[in-house]
Amino acid sequence: MANNIPIGSPVRTRAIINRYFVKAKKNLGQNFLVDQAAILGIVESADIQPGDQVIEIGPGIGSLTEQLLLAGAKVFAYEVDDSLPEILHNELPKKIGDAPLDERFKLILKDVLKANFEEDLAGFFDMSKPIKVVANLPYYITTPIIFALAESDLHFASLTLMMQKEVAERLEAKPGNKEYGPLTISVQTEMNVKLALEVKSSSFMPRPKVDSAVVVLTPLAEKPAINDRKHFIWVVKMCFSQRRKTLNNNLKTLIPDNDQRAALIKELGVDPRVRPEDLTIEQFIKIASNIPAK
Repeated sequence: MANNIPIGSPVRTRAIINRYFVKAKKNLGQNFLVDQAAILGIVESADIQPGDQVIEIGPGIGSLTEQLLLAGAKVFAYEVDDSLPEILHNELPKKIGDAPLDERFKLILKDVLKANFEEDLAGFFDMSKPIKVVANLPYYITTPIIFALAESDLHFASLTLMMQKEVAERLEAKPGNKEYGPLTISVQTEMNVKLALEVKSSSFMPRPKVDSAVVVLTPLAEKPAINDRKHFIWVVKMCFSQRRKTLNNNLKTLIPDNDQRAALIKELGVDPRVRPEDLTIEQFIKIASNIPAK
């Protein structure tokens, strides 16, 4: 019999936890979202339309998955907890519209950081069409996942990601802000960043110590001219290796010659004592273009 109570409601989440003896695993950063308004807010922020192809990372017990499916999406999910496939199979609706669940939902037990998207998605998604990513990311692995997605070759229409509020603030930070750093620059050279909504810690079970935020990332219509992206990101990380030091000090490893370093800083039009967090993306591009690739 169909269950009309959403998985993400506190009462149904508790029932599922009790039925399957589920325990949120701290080592996997599991916190179950039990705020239906927040769940629907994520789906709305991602602008899910019937027929959308969605990658979900860490579906958990299916709170967000259920609403993505009901909104008409076809969902491919990555999960690392092998105790959850049974729950998802049993608790997600067996039929969505006229389609059985297995035509609209596929789960793979794999760390998304080890994903081969082309291989994993083949036969389930139409790879010639855009893909959306929607995820409630575990706090401990948020940054590596964002880096991996930003650096992948997949054709993303958007990434709608819930993460620790502090990380969200880093993504949308501007030069001169203490939150501004390599992650900011990596994302902003590829994507527009929009903070869509904030989600209080009380919306989760168990309750984390910090609040969360949902960020929507969409591809830039015109990306900065970066010849070698891998080299550029490496240079940026080196510039921030000791972020409280001056740009001049951080550049010593990259440009040991004092005169060359002074000439580049002069070309940037900044004081040698400026810190890396005060530089624009365009200035970092200029720095990278003056340092030979390894």
